[in-house]
Parts: sequence; C-alpha cells; structure tokens
Amino acid sequence: MNICEVAKKALEEDKCIREKPYKVKVKLVKGDTGILMRLDGSHPVKGWQPTARELISESWEVME
Repeated sequence: MNICEVAKKALEEDKCIREKPYKVKVKLVKGDTGILMRLDGSHPVKGWQPTARELISESWEVME
C-alpha cells in the first residue's frame, strides 16, 4: 500500500504503520509529527517526517 492509504487506515484503527522490510514502526498523531519506534514499541522518538523515497514507496502496512 502507499503511505496515504495506510495512514488513513491506521488513523481510523488507532494503529501504527511500517515500511517493509524495515524494523521500525511509526505511530501517527493527528495534527502532529509521528513517533518512530522499534517494532516492540521501545525507544520512541517524536518528530518522524517521511523522506521523498518513503512518500512514494508502495511497501507500507498497518500494524499494532
């Protein structure tokens, strides 16, 4: 899925997104920057902003 589709679904379901095959996920927050963290939820860092490559990628998925 592209980032727009997966972001809408994740916000509706209050879940995170991830770009395969990377070992990190992002918690999206309405009206704010996202929170980047490891897949297990550890080491959260606020302020994630996607790169141009991430914006055009079709490898995004919704996850817990």
